[in-house]
Amino acid sequence: MFFSNSTIIVRINNTDMEKVLKNFSFFEESGIKNHSRKFYSINFYDNERKDIGEIHYTNSFEYGKMNVINFIRKSNLFFLFTSSIQHSKFFKKIITQMTNDKVSFDIVKIPLSSDCGVYPEVENFNVMATDNVFGIIGTLSFKGVPYLIKIYSNGLITFPFTNNLELIEEVISTSLQILKYYDRI
Repeated sequence: MFFSNSTIIVRINNTDMEKVLKNFSFFEESGIKNHSRKFYSINFYDNERKDIGEIHYTNSFEYGKMNVINFIRKSNLFFLFTSSIQHSKFFKKIITQMTNDKVSFDIVKIPLSSDCGVYPEVENFNVMATDNVFGIIGTLSFKGVPYLIKIYSNGLITFPFTNNLELIEEVISTSLQILKYYDRI
């Protein structure tokens, strides 16, 4: 299991992912003469379920740094374990190339106004603060231990650094309940 402390949720809107998901990779020319190729890939830990995996990308396959982003998939929602919203563009590029189709994507965000005084009641989650920039800050009680969770209005979700899959699944479940309250999923 991978270590993480943040995720973004990317939703694929107009494609049945069950039919198209597979291990997939491709190269692109870098556009610079005598230089390396760009590389992109998606791989699944379990080829039947296709629910956990990694995306990889680099601007220089032969000489550059390989970027690896782990993910968990829940139907058409992909939880990319990164703190950088911009990493979604590499995910989108891979999925678009893999499907050979015009695929529509969103980064799932919470639409909060500056006077947000109403927030969801979610079991085992205590809201501490809300605002239109930081989103929702609260504590998730998991196995009797409180964990600070932040769901930012730009789509980023942060939590304590962990490789505990149960805790990560609980963060995902809690985030989905909050997003459902705001009609985002």
